[in-house]
Amino acid sequence: MPRTLLTLAGTLALAGCASLPGVPGAEDSISVGPPDSPIAPALSQSSPAVRPPTPAFVEERARHAYATGRRDVAEGYYLQLTRLQPRDAAPWFLLGNLYAEQGRLLMAERAYREALRRRDEARTLHNLGLVQVRLGVGALREARERLPADDPVHEETREFLRALLDALAR
Repeated sequence: MPRTLLTLAGTLALAGCASLPGVPGAEDSISVGPPDSPIAPALSQSSPAVRPPTPAFVEERARHAYATGRRDVAEGYYLQLTRLQPRDAAPWFLLGNLYAEQGRLLMAERAYREALRRRDEARTLHNLGLVQVRLGVGALREARERLPADDPVHEETREFLRALLDALAR
């Protein structure tokens, strides 16, 4: 009996999806039973159009996901928000913060640049600079490790890295 109910629920869900406007093949209805069955009238009624989510709703969901530590979910919502509000810098800024926290520095840099294209703000420029410093430190560390110890650039790289890290410590 439970399996029959599960099958019926799945069939009803598929029938509802097929009747959504704009879905290819929506004209082809799924047959659930004879037209005089109790299910047929419910399926023949048109379902209300599904409205796209509002930017405010998506932003609230993104902030909630971020606050509860679900960074991957928050990323999806922020990306959706960038499409819903293409001229707004805020979603790009928040996306940059998310990427920077995760150590995805190239993605953070790209997001901050997109935010700056939309609105030139000092906070965004500040965060972009921090990400670029982290990228620079990483590049200098890698260069120092890969350069032969007798290469004069090895010592120069070590000095640049030391100076940069000293400046950051102040």
